[in-house]
Amino acid sequence: MRNLEVKGLLSSSQPSLVTAADTLFEVAAKLIEDPTTREVYVVDDVKRFIGVIPLRRLVRFVFASEVPGKHSATEMLELVSAECAGHLALKKSAYVHSDDLLAHAVEVMFRFDLNEIPVVDADLVVVGCLNMLEILAAWHAGKLDEPAD
Repeated sequence: MRNLEVKGLLSSSQPSLVTAADTLFEVAAKLIEDPTTREVYVVDDVKRFIGVIPLRRLVRFVFASEVPGKHSATEMLELVSAECAGHLALKKSAYVHSDDLLAHAVEVMFRFDLNEIPVVDADLVVVGCLNMLEILAAWHAGKLDEPAD
């Protein structure tokens, strides 16, 4: 795993992307469209990464009034005032580059307690995503073994 780059594990499936102006209903549709993803990446008009909307955050938005007292005042204000993807997105989100080492990506995912992370190029354009299940599947298939010297 030490020498494997992130791009070596990227799947051919496209990450779930929305623009900052997309409605939260469109965000929900995007998540429903691909049941393997747990996050939607918010991008600008040239697909540069702006932020992320985790499934859990969208569900909190949808059901905020149904579960009173379970949110901080700041979070509740964010949730009830959100009108589009850009409002609900977590903007200080972690990401990795396609040429980063997989070990670095896993370290970042552990540090921020992420199950999925966007993969960007040098211009922050989202080129894919990496999730823990893909990493586990690669390990299970023996793809992370170090080559013999």
